Amino acid sequence: MHWSDKIAEKIIKRNPDKEEYVCAAGISPSGSIHIGNFRDIATSLFVVKALERKGKKARLLFSWDEYDRIRKIPVNVAKANSEMEQYIGVSYVDAPNPFGTKETSYAAYFEKEFQASIDRFGIKLDYRYQGEMNKSGKYQAYIIESLQKRKEIFDILDSFRTQDAKEGEREAYYPVSIYCPQCMRDTTKILSLSDDCTTAEYTCTCGHKGIFDFTKDHHCKLAWKVDWPMRWKYEQVDFEPGGKDHASPGGSYDTSKVIAKKIFNYDAPIF
Repeated sequence: MHWSDKIAEKIIKRNPDKEEYVCAAGISPSGSIHIGNFRDIATSLFVVKALERKGKKARLLFSWDEYDRIRKIPVNVAKANSEMEQYIGVSYVDAPNPFGTKETSYAAYFEKEFQASIDRFGIKLDYRYQGEMNKSGKYQAYIIESLQKRKEIFDILDSFRTQDAKEGEREAYYPVSIYCPQCMRDTTKILSLSDDCTTAEYTCTCGHKGIFDFTKDHHCKLAWKVDWPMRWKYEQVDFEPGGKDHASPGGSYDTSKVIAKKIFNYDAPIF
């Protein structure tokens, strides 16, 4: 039996009456998507096909993690536009297209490049654009819930660390980053949070200070190990592969699996 059929059987056994199964993959549009990145898509695609062979409905959800911050500028991007360094800390979807073509953002340029290749393969992906998902407030309830349970989340994260937490670290932990409306970067720090966890006082390294209302302000993003399990719950994901970095003992999947169950009451997808 092919490995994808074995995984499909595990998925069905786990949730036999589900109307449609969701197999997921995703990546940040940090640059040109290479063949190594295609492995996640291929893995999920084979599982979708295996589910369909068993008479089940399934779709391949592909998430553009375009609301991640820019951490570094690829060499080819820097050569094309020497001014891009100033956008480190800005989200991919809010940074300009470095090549001056018609695409409206850094993210859009590399997304279009990738999607053209996928179209040539004839692969149908159900795209999720995380800039749009976050900015539209679709995750609002989960973000507020994460703030309300921030100390529980800290304890879970801390249980996977080898060093002891510093004094006051738990009280000062917030599982969300705010993008500054002035400089557009995530170089902000939450100073205080209301008792109902809906408003926060914050400051940014650029000098801007403000009050953030999580019920109507949406230029913020959950930390990765909270964001990932939150999206498993939101999208009802059944299967998602990952590379060695996520799969290492005590890594992103191990941590997010616990957060999914204890914080969001959702069983992590088969990995």
